Amino acid sequence: MERNAGLDIVRSTAILLVLFCHGLGFFFMKYHDFNSLNYVTGYLAVELFFVLSGFLIGGILLRDIVDNGTLLGLKNFYFRRWFRTLPLYYFAVVTTYLFVNHHVDVTNLIFLQNFKEQDLSFLPISWSLSIEEWFYLLVPLPLFFTGKFRHKSAAFFMITSLILIIPLLLRIYHVSVSQPVWDFGIRKQIPLRLDSLMFGVILAGIKTYHTNVYQKFLAGKVSLLLALAGLAYFSGYLVYTGIQNQTMDHSWFNRTFLFTFVSLFIAMLIAYLEVHLPRMDDFPKLRAFFRFISSQSYGYYLFHWNIFVWFSRENTTSRIGHSLYLLAFSLILMISFTYLMHRYYEVPIMKIRDRITTKRKVKWIDAERAGQ
Repeated sequence: MERNAGLDIVRSTAILLVLFCHGLGFFFMKYHDFNSLNYVTGYLAVELFFVLSGFLIGGILLRDIVDNGTLLGLKNFYFRRWFRTLPLYYFAVVTTYLFVNHHVDVTNLIFLQNFKEQDLSFLPISWSLSIEEWFYLLVPLPLFFTGKFRHKSAAFFMITSLILIIPLLLRIYHVSVSQPVWDFGIRKQIPLRLDSLMFGVILAGIKTYHTNVYQKFLAGKVSLLLALAGLAYFSGYLVYTGIQNQTMDHSWFNRTFLFTFVSLFIAMLIAYLEVHLPRMDDFPKLRAFFRFISSQSYGYYLFHWNIFVWFSRENTTSRIGHSLYLLAFSLILMISFTYLMHRYYEVPIMKIRDRITTKRKVKWIDAERAGQ
């Protein structure tokens, strides 16, 4: 399947924002307090990843699980998804243990590190991957049963809407009872954040079952303007001023509905870019750039933190030129290492995965024909 340039732009923007955020934090914080800007860019980056992942996975779930409604589709989904995410993650865990941090915990192996700050400190960027992995585990099963209903589309939207609402209600309850902090207490907690990915799944459902609504309204110019304005206000102004004024941990709205509105506006932005920028044929070099960054983004996300940690230890002078040099060298090393890992580690694993799932599918089709 040909890559969609608009979706590559979203993924590339997300990882570039992550690198910008952590680059400032590791190499330039001594020159100026960039904390508020860091939170804005880092927060928006992860939310882009969440909704985009939900949208892409939602398309797979609709095709292989909801429409077909077979156990083979469900098994293949789990197999293919974990073959895609786990090998590189566990490689990152091993290298982190060997070269950066020896205090690993079993929670880091089963994606439960988000519940204790000490466990999460082993590889801090893994918190968002934990949310995604639990989403991959929990959501396909209820969607599998929607394929058993006569009106699949109605069942799909009913189930996905319920899954979307539950985390919001949990956030409201948690804030009312426990008064958690915004970042670790809400933003990084698995049960409270699954709705961000569900916005992407619902967007995929609208594209599948209500194509006209998707193309004319969600992907329209008015939606684009609303999305940009909404993101500028909710994920820009509110987060920036909240961190600047130290009110994020006390704001009821910022700990509850802020995540809902940001996810909604990102879904609208994704719809517009997916429809209106599918190829970018007039800008082949720019398209190639976004395709390359997008294809390597998972590796960048997993490896950049340790590389930044390693080189920031050498940032002992007060010269900004030295910091720029260390950052540039870190990025070159990260890009080179990730490229080699992608070509000689990820791609071979993906080929093995594809061969196994293809054989499974052929055997299942033969069994079905034999039964007839």
